[in-house]
Amino acid sequence: MDKIGTWVANGIVGVIGLIGLFVASRAADHTFYYMGLIVFAVAVGVIFFSIRRAFDQAGARPRGPGDTAAHEN
Repeated sequence: MDKIGTWVANGIVGVIGLIGLFVASRAADHTFYYMGLIVFAVAVGVIFFSIRRAFDQAGARPRGPGDTAAHEN
């Protein structure tokens, strides 16, 4: 998926997550409350997974205090 498609897909997932929070806030019983929270949690997970995948594709790697690669010219 290209970069614009990823942004659009993550935007749609974010809106679905917000709808899940809205459903949870207006729930009359426990079922809708917990389902709304689960939808929100899954949406957040999908967005974080998309961020991770983008960093992996960019070749990013974790940097620690002993890593001198950032200081090499």
